[in-house]
Amino acid sequence: MEELNKKWFQIVWACLLITSISITYIQRMSDALWAHSEVVQILDRVLMWVMLPLSVVMFVWMCISYWRQSERLFWRKWRRWGASLAFGAAAAALLVVLVHLAKGEKAAIEEGDRTLLLGAFAAAGLIWFLARYKFRSWRGDE
Repeated sequence: MEELNKKWFQIVWACLLITSISITYIQRMSDALWAHSEVVQILDRVLMWVMLPLSVVMFVWMCISYWRQSERLFWRKWRRWGASLAFGAAAAALLVVLVHLAKGEKAAIEEGDRTLLLGAFAAAGLIWFLARYKFRSWRGDE
């Protein structure tokens, strides 16, 4: 029974997350009046303030459950997560470079975006290296 509740919780969380991301994207990309109405802005803020703590709780909850199952499993999951994050940041950097090359000077990359991209890539690499080290020497042998 607990597995069903966990599954439904994750499905509801995923739906709310997709809705939140969609509303934010529509507000950024659309000039329509309904997309910038006060109701949609309030909905976006409410979803953000609901999804942020819920995502943190889900992340901590999953980490604790992995740790309880096995310390080695926890570090393996973190290694995979860090590698995925590093790959995603590298793909985003490649995409930004390709768009910049295609559009030339029209697509200026702001300093804040560059810093965010570099920070995400550096954090992912640090997580990956730490998790790889801990996964390989999880008993303290090496």
